[in-house]
Amino acid sequence: MVAAASLAVPTLSMAEEINLKYHAFTGKGPSNLATRWFMDEVEKRTEGKVKFTRIFGGALGKLSGQPENIKVGAFDMGEFSPVYNPGLFPLANVTSLPFMTDNPMAHVHSGHELFQTPAVEAEFTAMNQKYLFPGQWGSIQMLSHDPIRSVEDLKAAKIRAHGGAAEILKALDITVYGIPWGELPAAAERKVVTAAIIGAPADAYAFGFGEIFSYWDAVDWFYFPMPVSINLDTWNGLPDDVKAVIEEVRDETVSQARLLLEATEGEAVDALNKLTDVVKFDDAEWEKMISARDVAWQNWVDAREADGLAGQAVLDEFVALLEKNADL
Repeated sequence: MVAAASLAVPTLSMAEEINLKYHAFTGKGPSNLATRWFMDEVEKRTEGKVKFTRIFGGALGKLSGQPENIKVGAFDMGEFSPVYNPGLFPLANVTSLPFMTDNPMAHVHSGHELFQTPAVEAEFTAMNQKYLFPGQWGSIQMLSHDPIRSVEDLKAAKIRAHGGAAEILKALDITVYGIPWGELPAAAERKVVTAAIIGAPADAYAFGFGEIFSYWDAVDWFYFPMPVSINLDTWNGLPDDVKAVIEEVRDETVSQARLLLEATEGEAVDALNKLTDVVKFDDAEWEKMISARDVAWQNWVDAREADGLAGQAVLDEFVALLEKNADL
């Protein structure tokens, strides 16, 4: 029994300190809560053998540049999103399709499992990366200047959207405004856009959108996938005992990624409820949205299949994972 126990817990060999460079495309905040927890745990469980150099604020590039920078080793580890890099991660981007579930914990666990399947893992390998764990897996919701309760209201608005929200709006023949995040507050204040489907409630509150917009649709249009990966050459060069610790912590980080984000959302929810009026679609309008969702899903499949990729198989697998994890 003692021997078995000693095999279950990795014993770290004595060696020089391993320094891994982590880059965040933004400052300390919700987008890197999970990664900071992961790094703290790895440092603690390796008893200081592994140290992370933590670079916050986007000094080494924007979110869209993270995959290429990890690939070439500008830094070892970081978050990125398939939403911002659909050409590099076309199958992983299935996790951003609209209205797949209203259970964010099921979604984050399902995404974690999907990213380790051969077809999707190959996208990471092609970018010289090893997928580690979900980082921020935030809810994407809508805020607006005028109440939006129907498809006709959507068509009358000028909506900033991306990812799955953009896909369903396109299925409804609604023009999408692709305004970068940094320019969005000013555009919303000037009513260049009259609605925005963005990270909410936490990001919407933190960046002042509750004071810009008057109405809030507190329904998750999709979940913004934010996987964390490590340069594959770096990973392959790590000692086996360090890999074992990282693998152990990564599995624990899946739930932590969502729990840590939810812990920050209480204040944001309370504030947005005070700053805005909550609106929603009625049942008849919701049925129209689900019909449009189905079209958006099929459009995604058709686009992947046209590129010779197994779009339908990956979508089916992800839906099956969501059903399996529905009770989480």
